[in-house]
Amino acid sequence: MDPTPPFPADPRSLPMHERRAFCERMQAAQRSWQLRLRTLCEAPPAPDFPCFLLATPALRGLAQRLAPHAHRRDLPTGLADELDRFVDAFADYLRTAEGEDAFQGGARRAG
Repeated sequence: MDPTPPFPADPRSLPMHERRAFCERMQAAQRSWQLRLRTLCEAPPAPDFPCFLLATPALRGLAQRLAPHAHRRDLPTGLADELDRFVDAFADYLRTAEGEDAFQGGARRAG
């Protein structure tokens, strides 16, 4: 049985209050992935970055490919690029209560 709580295929489809509630339920995964991303990312993500998303079914493939690597220098170029895209795409995941469609059409909110 999968211990991961139900989660949509597209994490960005959740309204903000559900994103925050899911983060609270996934605090162990948040702490674990936060430590890992410090060594896997070129620059560590912000303290409020939703690292817990790597424990969801939607991003399980990326998490599994990252699992054997301890440092950024160990990542194959394609995997490092994919990690960078993940970090960039979800940087504001828990910050914006307005304009939740900021992910639509490649638009990004400043600030």
